[in-house]
Amino acid sequence: MNNDYTTIEVQQDERGVATVWLARPQVRNAMNGTMWEELRDAFARIEADAATRVAVLSGRGETFCSGGDLKYQGSQRESSRDERVREAGKLALLLRDMDLLSKPLVARVNGSAFAGAMALICVADVAIGTTAGRFAITEARLGMVPGMISPYVTRRVGISQARRLFLSARQFSGEEAVRYGLLHEAVSPESLDDAIEDEVRHFLACGPQALGTIKKLLAYVSTHGQEDNFTYAVDRVADMWDSPEAREGIASFFEKRKPGWHRG
Repeated sequence: MNNDYTTIEVQQDERGVATVWLARPQVRNAMNGTMWEELRDAFARIEADAATRVAVLSGRGETFCSGGDLKYQGSQRESSRDERVREAGKLALLLRDMDLLSKPLVARVNGSAFAGAMALICVADVAIGTTAGRFAITEARLGMVPGMISPYVTRRVGISQARRLFLSARQFSGEEAVRYGLLHEAVSPESLDDAIEDEVRHFLACGPQALGTIKKLLAYVSTHGQEDNFTYAVDRVADMWDSPEAREGIASFFEKRKPGWHRG
């Protein structure tokens, strides 16, 4: 893993769990163009590294992420429109890559999250926060538009709740974030690490190739109709029956042992 980053940190343990830290605690991990580029590079490396099984995203300090750095965003008015489009595209490309990551991605939401941080939560497969955290999609309050984050947040919470949260910029609790579907669970701050470890442990017990195929399967069937889904799902099962992972998984079941990939 590359550790020559200035806005993030990346650590990987012996099990293949890579933790990506937003590392600008002095500005509550506010995101700028450099952070988007560095995050994209880190997740590309995670995708390419066969030894990496699970990714965890969290923030240094007491805040998960305060959204976009307003000094950075304010400076964009001095740029040409083409330059502004390129800069905004950095976040769009990052979110796309995170959303398409073939490996399980867990958001360890260690504190409050605002504005663009919501998309970092919504592209994760599992998001666990704390009861002490506060949340809001604040762009409208500043006369701004939550453009790149809107597809991911709307997919997560549905159009009705998205209208309420985007248009009111209201602040809400971790428990409310669970009810909206933004978080899967909100726990006490002292229980956060145990909750994350429980999720990671379950992922490490599963076949890594199967997990990647399942993520693609879910993305496909959620955006296609019945006939397309029928063909796609049948093809995936037919491929699965001949896969080395399935052969190992079935053999381990009958031999009453853990499969070779098991790290949980």
